Amino acid sequence: MEYDNKGQIALWGKRDDASPNAPVAKGHFFAHRDIKAGEQIEVALWTAENPNNNPNAPRMKGKISDKYEAGQPSQPAPSFAPVDDDIPF
Repeated sequence: MEYDNKGQIALWGKRDDASPNAPVAKGHFFAHRDIKAGEQIEVALWTAENPNNNPNAPRMKGKISDKYEAGQPSQPAPSFAPVDDDIPF
């Protein structure tokens, strides 16, 4: 099974030997759908666990999602194909 990273974000913190002008964190995200210019996308971040103290592990990980609107589900309901109840035995 292939890993699905859609909607995921990871940030790496500034290294101690980095320039003082370096960003505090830098990273990337994988869009979960097509994004339009100027569209607001929600981002939630958590401190990433690093049990092996790997210096190359991201400092923060998170999730991107569509902007929350009150009264609407946060994710679209999954669509399922119609079920054929006609069992041939």
